[in-house]
Amino acid sequence: MRILDKAKVNYNLYNYDSNGEAVDGVSVAHMIGKPEEQVFKTLVTQGASREFYVFVIPVAKELDLKAAARSVGEKSVEMIKVADINKITGYVRGGCPLTII
Repeated sequence: MRILDKAKVNYNLYNYDSNGEAVDGVSVAHMIGKPEEQVFKTLVTQGASREFYVFVIPVAKELDLKAAARSVGEKSVEMIKVADINKITGYVRGGCPLTII
């Protein structure tokens, strides 16, 4: 948020109670009263080249790995393991990694 504030970008902050549990994006959209098409998830993949790629898609959609690979010029991409998210990106699962993009 500091980055947005510094750049004088208007934004709305939405809070929801997860009770310490992992919550899927569709549930979050409903909790904050927003259409699923306006709430996004950030997915991190790794290509055959071992490069990492970040895709941002609506929470109700699934990433087409073949199309994703084509879009970055890779033969294939695969999702990184959940256990590796923090190690690779520095972010926690379910967080808002605005600065990764």
